[in-house]
Amino acid sequence: MRRIDVWLSLGCFCLAVSSAQNSGPVAGRAWTAFAAKGGDLKLVWIEPGSFLMGSPASEADRHPDEAQFQVTLTHGYWMSATEITVAQWREVMGTDLRGHLTQVIKDDTLYDFAGKKRTIRDFMNMSLDGDIGRYLANEDDALPMYFTSWNDAMEFSRTLTEREKKAGRLPAGYQYTLPTEAQWEYACRAGTKDAMYGAVDKIAWYGANSTEGYSGKSLGRTVAGPRTVAGKQPNAWGLYDMAGNLWEWCFDWYGPYPTGSVTDPTGPATGTYRVNRGGSWGSGAAAERSANRATNPQAEASAWRGFRVALAFAK
Repeated sequence: MRRIDVWLSLGCFCLAVSSAQNSGPVAGRAWTAFAAKGGDLKLVWIEPGSFLMGSPASEADRHPDEAQFQVTLTHGYWMSATEITVAQWREVMGTDLRGHLTQVIKDDTLYDFAGKKRTIRDFMNMSLDGDIGRYLANEDDALPMYFTSWNDAMEFSRTLTEREKKAGRLPAGYQYTLPTEAQWEYACRAGTKDAMYGAVDKIAWYGANSTEGYSGKSLGRTVAGPRTVAGKQPNAWGLYDMAGNLWEWCFDWYGPYPTGSVTDPTGPATGTYRVNRGGSWGSGAAAERSANRATNPQAEASAWRGFRVALAFAK
């Protein structure tokens, strides 16, 4: 083969590889959804598999709603390596943290808060008057996006899905969404069966260590607030802050667990509260357990709650 033919062949091969890499995620490989100033949206591939969801009766600090049952997830999926950051939110939604909170406070919509219709600002005891900054801690791009409700997280996911569909970067049948509670716990555990996937001080920003090295405004009684993502050790599958920093919304309505073996569960069909997982910078060590469950109205937007996305087979 002549040298020019070799170069042409190599060029076509490189172009094919480049096109494959840029056309969309491939099962079994990590994926970067987009590059953003202040933080690319990187996703980790999670293989399908089975695990025991919940906690054993012998686990310290467990709650009655954590009874163990067998779960099989038949589809692999991708999970964002970190909680969605301020920079990633701005890239997709076009607003920064301050702008988003301004929209939240000015929203006159009456939402359902456990059967009572209220605005978000009234539920969160916020005022239309004065500087919005009094409710904020730090606003850095690498912080997890806080003051996000379940509704906000789903809107982010829908917007990102439409954007990626138009760009031709979504596998058929997949969409960006919130992880189901089962997907979240399976990914959090990363094959572990203990109460946490590592030593709590090494993997989580939580109530006992959230003041360490913190600089900026406080959002609580102690000088603390959300921390830069990926500041602690990841789990074995490369996911950061699955314990601590911010509680993370899951797709599911809250309800009692099923019994027996379940395949691809998505939670109850209806409910009053949405599930959130993982604990936060303001919660105790018991809340950082992999099986721990928390619930909140889906319209609630607080400084203790954020989210990460899954790229998953459409539910």
